Amino acid sequence: MNRRLLYLSYFVGTSIVALIMFFLVAYVAADAVLEPDPPKNTPYLDQFPFPVEEIDFEARDKTALAGWFLAAAPPRGEAPTTTPNATVILMHGYGGTRDVMLPYASFLSDAGFHVFFFDARGAGDSARVAVTFGEREKLDVLGAIDYLGKRPDVDQKRIAIMGLELGGSIGIMGAAEDQRIAAVVAEAPYASLNLALRDALDETVAVPGFLRSLTTYLVKRRIAEDIKDRAPLEAVAKLSRPLLIIEDSDARTDQTQQIFAAAQQPKTLWVAHGAGLGEGLKEFPNEYVTRVVEFLRSNVSAPARP
Repeated sequence: MNRRLLYLSYFVGTSIVALIMFFLVAYVAADAVLEPDPPKNTPYLDQFPFPVEEIDFEARDKTALAGWFLAAAPPRGEAPTTTPNATVILMHGYGGTRDVMLPYASFLSDAGFHVFFFDARGAGDSARVAVTFGEREKLDVLGAIDYLGKRPDVDQKRIAIMGLELGGSIGIMGAAEDQRIAAVVAEAPYASLNLALRDALDETVAVPGFLRSLTTYLVKRRIAEDIKDRAPLEAVAKLSRPLLIIEDSDARTDQTQQIFAAAQQPKTLWVAHGAGLGEGLKEFPNEYVTRVVEFLRSNVSAPARP
């Protein structure tokens, strides 16, 4: 074998090994994005002085989901309500679990709402399937509505949904497909599902820039369907029910402004810059609770509390 052929063989062999290594790195990164680790430093149920009902239910595509139902806290000195009541579905964001929503469930229950919150597919105690950045998670929301439709303690005309970040976009998408959702609160929602995927990649793994396109391609191949990038915008344009958008950080101003501009009336935008993404309640607790509770009371008619 002459020297030129030896060098060529070495170059080809090295290139093949490098390509295989690059593919493996991208595949592992895609796997981490599709099956994110549980969040750290989240609240946990024992920190909250209320009982929850453990609920097992199914998404519209029969995916097994796990949730908690928290009944409205009765006014001081009164017995729990036995009549059908206004109910709020809570939807966590990418990489979260229902535990993240415990502080929200707490103030909503205190305000007189039943609360239903659950682990979306691929999270917590729900089925360990790949996340799909809203494509299939909207079926989780629809399954939650179907479940609540069977409960005699839920007033079917007074169901709202509230979601954080990607959960806000998913809530909008689910509400657009089911008229039983009477009002929507979305904090820092995405207008673009591809941007949600990009952010998930940034949060989950450190992938070299030249591998990002391959990683994104592998994620979409694993989902086995194209991500409908404009789905939140298309959904909000069809939504003719009351909508509250909370813009908590200027990091997603373009996204929230696109969602708000595309939405039909009645709609409200609260700009709460100074909070981190999804952290409006943490940074502005009093105003946050007041605004959200007043919006929900105005649109799903839970009684005011003294």
